[in-house]
Amino acid sequence: FKNINIIFAITPCITDKMAGILQPLVRSNVAILTQKIALLDLLVSRYGNIKALDKFTTVCPILGASVGQHYRHSMDHVELAALIASSAGNGTSPSGELHYDLRVRGGTLEKDLDLSRQRIADVVDVFQSLLTENESVTTSPINAYFNLSADSDAEIGLPSTVGRELGFAAHHAIHHMAMVKVIAVQTLGLEEGELPHGFGRAPSTLIFDKKQT
Repeated sequence: FKNINIIFAITPCITDKMAGILQPLVRSNVAILTQKIALLDLLVSRYGNIKALDKFTTVCPILGASVGQHYRHSMDHVELAALIASSAGNGTSPSGELHYDLRVRGGTLEKDLDLSRQRIADVVDVFQSLLTENESVTTSPINAYFNLSADSDAEIGLPSTVGRELGFAAHHAIHHMAMVKVIAVQTLGLEEGELPHGFGRAPSTLIFDKKQT
């Protein structure tokens, strides 16, 4: 396995105007991705490779999905946003378009724990490379396309920026991590206290809780 530093709390994306937004966006996404890896490593250390794979693909009867399925889905979004940001940074973006709903469902990325882990580590590398980019990459214009109605398969394009989509990727992933947390505790036999601090909890919730203490 590729060694990366595990960040155990999601870093709230809060900064002043002078500091810019690229580094907080990168840190927030990397924090979520390293928590994903931490859970996979916990499954392997607790259950061993073979049983961990079974846990990774076990469908939770409460949510009707597995850890692998939630990981694959959220990674589709995070990876796409990271790659378009990287392309914008080096000037090779072919279209400036994100098509979030053109995804490959099923397949090895939601059934193979090792491949899923490697994919996450590879996307971490993409985010780390963004730290050397100019802040202006966040304002690069793009169009984000979605299927917003089951009545038609037509995509709806919305004008956006690279920075906005990096923020969306983190926000979207956190909510899937919340569901992964339910699966881990209710179906896979893990204790909530074993999970990384702040796992599946939005930065706004962590900030609110901190203010109550």
